[in-house]
Amino acid sequence: MFENQQLLYQRTENKIAIAGALGIKDFRKILATIHHITDVLGYSELTLDFSSCTAAFSGAMLPICCYVMALRNARIETNIVLPNSEKLSRLFTNTNWAHFLEPRRFELAKTNGRTQVPTMSFKNSEEQNECVDKLVNGMLKTVDGLHRADFAAVEWALNEITDNVLNHSESKIGGLIQLSIFERTKRGVEFTVCDAGIGIPKSLRAAKSDIHTDIEALEEAIKEGVTRNKVTNQGNGLYGSFEICNVSGGSFDIHSGTACLALHRKELSLKSEKIPFEGTLVDARIDFSNPGLLQEALKFKGKNHIPTDFIENKYEEDSLQKINFFMAQESRSFGSRLAARPIKTKLGNLINMCQGQKIRIDFTGVTIISSSFADEVFGKLFVELGPMGFMNAMEFVNSSNTILNLIDRSIRQRASTN
Repeated sequence: MFENQQLLYQRTENKIAIAGALGIKDFRKILATIHHITDVLGYSELTLDFSSCTAAFSGAMLPICCYVMALRNARIETNIVLPNSEKLSRLFTNTNWAHFLEPRRFELAKTNGRTQVPTMSFKNSEEQNECVDKLVNGMLKTVDGLHRADFAAVEWALNEITDNVLNHSESKIGGLIQLSIFERTKRGVEFTVCDAGIGIPKSLRAAKSDIHTDIEALEEAIKEGVTRNKVTNQGNGLYGSFEICNVSGGSFDIHSGTACLALHRKELSLKSEKIPFEGTLVDARIDFSNPGLLQEALKFKGKNHIPTDFIENKYEEDSLQKINFFMAQESRSFGSRLAARPIKTKLGNLINMCQGQKIRIDFTGVTIISSSFADEVFGKLFVELGPMGFMNAMEFVNSSNTILNLIDRSIRQRASTN
């Protein structure tokens, strides 16, 4: 039986039983035990038993998933036992951890959860773009009161870190990415990106022979303009992402090789690890408590960088006069408050982010909405914006009279009780 603070794990032949809380500080020891089972003992199959696991976090689970995926390419299969806790068992399936560990048994999650966008894999630029779009779309639908500069900064970081996987990692399985959303205490997001490649130290040494240790490599990686290839990359991805987390008062962790870099409460620490990790893990937590703060983080060569964003590419017209919002593309259901809440949050964010632009809500392909859907979206927005604000913010096109009457009734009912 091995003990690592709150985590307990035990190997019996080709099975690892994991008990307690599995966090970012624990994954290396689990990977070392898997390595012993497959490479030293020679097993072609292993079992990960999470039945006694009490908590699990993306910073630990994504490296384990990546390692298992690389083993699968080498024809070594993995079986898992889900946690006994019903809530934690759902987390394993809803985040896709179960799928990436044992795809023969667990399908990909089809929908986002309220507090996370499930783990996704990407191997090329098309899949990378699709993943990032899903992540930032999830933010728009979930986090109330987003400031546009903050939203664009997070999207920029997601693009940069995932781009590093494709351009530098040489990972045969590509990369994994997951986004979690926090609302209870401080408002913010956490994204985790992981690959099974050559790692930052080996990648940087190809261009900078004066890097002698893995710690030096990670310390160098978060400096402005550091990259393996100046022709294809500016070398600002890790630097800019680190600055975003630092400025916001969030946290930033990198694990690669035998080194770990951690930023917590604006204090930076670097340390050596006994167990090497062949790959790279980036875990970034960003706080939105101070709207507009993150634009100060994206400064390169002393100049502010203003990136394009998902809103500009998907919703805004070139004239910057109107936002095109196609309702049929935003939801698969229009019959409940539960389905309406992400729509209401997204519309509220678009209104706040794109002031002066009218949102054209197009109901093409939507034949009916429920009264509860109309109330949750339009009744509540009417109360929040006021009559003039509501009229100036939105217009409805290609809608049936039935839908317009339902919206009008929800507004009148809300107005009469406020």
